[in-house]
Amino acid sequence: LITFVTNSAELTSAAQSSLDIVARALQAERLAEFKFAVEGHADPRGSDEYNLRLSQARAASVVDYLVARHHIDRDRLKPIGKGNTELANAARPTAPENRRVTIVTVRE
Repeated sequence: LITFVTNSAELTSAAQSSLDIVARALQAERLAEFKFAVEGHADPRGSDEYNLRLSQARAASVVDYLVARHHIDRDRLKPIGKGNTELANAARPTAPENRRVTIVTVRE
């Protein structure tokens, strides 16, 4: 799970370690032809507009890391900000899992 500190799009060392594992999978031959949506999320503490910008920045930071550190083709990754519209833990709105990035295969 790639999570973020409140009000931040900066990757933690734990997030970087998780992304290093993700990058190895993305570099595998069986995934080479696939594209992915990198979906950023935020908890509901900020305004809708702020959360949308923050979630977009989180998605972009993941894409930038995968491209710069692991040479993943940027054309395979589309950063998308979802704001606070899809909470992973609705029972605890401020839970860390609501401040996350998920990577989803794009079906074309």
